[in-house]
Amino acid sequence: KAVVSTQSTGDNLSKVSVLCEDQITVLLEQEVEDYQLDPLLVKRCKGDIGAICPDKREDEVEGCLRDHISDIKSVDCSKQVIRLVVEAHGDVHLDPILMRACQEDIAYICPRRDHGKGQVIECLQATAKRDGNALSQSCGSMLKSRLDMWAAAFQRAKEYDSALEMADDLYRSIESSKYKHELLAYFLLSLVIIVILSFCGGRWSKPKPVNKLY
Repeated sequence: KAVVSTQSTGDNLSKVSVLCEDQITVLLEQEVEDYQLDPLLVKRCKGDIGAICPDKREDEVEGCLRDHISDIKSVDCSKQVIRLVVEAHGDVHLDPILMRACQEDIAYICPRRDHGKGQVIECLQATAKRDGNALSQSCGSMLKSRLDMWAAAFQRAKEYDSALEMADDLYRSIESSKYKHELLAYFLLSLVIIVILSFCGGRWSKPKPVNKLY
């Protein structure tokens, strides 16, 4: 998909004209309203959409896939949804649910921020980190849920070399979050559980010695 890299990193955005950048944003906003305008997503995620988001409207499918990224089975679909998460992280308008929850906060606290390039997200995170009560309850709660989603997307991205660089901005958001320690603790707990299960699996699958009869 031609527009992915320009939306996901600020460096690439600096290499395109303002007119081109605006057109890319328009196209991505249209895709949020109707996921079928994103042919790669439709092709790679057909099975997962049917399994995870069967009753969602066209304008709800992208959000559904982002929210359930941990449940996606297909590798190809996972990479596409990581892309969606990164795009929405870069432009809050591509995340309608977060935008609705934080609309008043953005207008009051971050009015001069460029809606692209991740500036609004950075502003909201910095505000929450500086004063936990500065954001409205709905915005603060939704921002925390988005941090959980970014963490899940970053975990999936670590499984695929081609997606890890694309998700670098997600890692920076997790690192700068006031919920950083809570999220890192979640990762460590997950790692410990995996190690324990692997160890137990090895113990259970180890063949029992056979007593030879002479």
